[in-house]
Amino acid sequence: MLDLSPLGLVEPPFSLSPDPRYFYISLQHKATLGKVTYVIEQRQGISVIFGDVGVGKTTLARRLFQIYRDRQDFVTAYIPTPIFPTDFQFLKGICAEFGLSPRRSKFAQLNALENFLLRVFEGGKNCLLIIDEAQGLVGPQFELIRQLLNFETNTQKLIQIVILGQNELRNKLRLKRALDSRIATRSTIEPLDPLDTTNMINFRVMVAGRRAPLFTDEALDAIYDFSKGMPRDVCVVGLNVLPLALVDGVSIIGEGLVRRVIEELS
Repeated sequence: MLDLSPLGLVEPPFSLSPDPRYFYISLQHKATLGKVTYVIEQRQGISVIFGDVGVGKTTLARRLFQIYRDRQDFVTAYIPTPIFPTDFQFLKGICAEFGLSPRRSKFAQLNALENFLLRVFEGGKNCLLIIDEAQGLVGPQFELIRQLLNFETNTQKLIQIVILGQNELRNKLRLKRALDSRIATRSTIEPLDPLDTTNMINFRVMVAGRRAPLFTDEALDAIYDFSKGMPRDVCVVGLNVLPLALVDGVSIIGEGLVRRVIEELS
């Protein structure tokens, strides 16, 4: 592994892996988390989060999973990529995440899941299912999600569902009116503005072990101009500029190094 200690770092701050520790919570993220957690904890059913490629949906999904996985009053399942050939396979995948064994028929599997949800509810706990990359779902699988929302008491849903997906998910949901009409809250994650882009970079650098800023103001402006506030593109620049900084022996990264990286990436 590359020794980043000359830059005051104990680990790479710009990994492309969605590590929740490096999740910078902007105002829009706070608003989204606030809406979603309200729906989850009030047992109101399903929330949807939209966003373009690279805005940080998966990091947000993992952050939600981390929050509720560690709570004693929740039973939480996370499906990062719902690639299932049929709705029955999708159902078995959901059940497996909750620790349920597979059944031979869809009816038996649904019955097993409903009984599990009832036991969890009677035990004073709440079930949460998080599905990332939901734009990959197909027709019958959306219908399955609607069926899961039918598991309820007179006032509360037995399972809370959060689905996250690229913007094409909007069009798919519009065609599924029975499900679309039951969505409790919708949020859209947009690219970061210049201030949040700077704050995100500085936050990641701090988590990685360095207290002082790593980039000059001009370098930060160049990163924003290239990335347009897309977190993944910000991380790509950061990932590529660190080795150059080590080779050049600098302790603060200036605009020149960032421009070199952007030229190579372009």
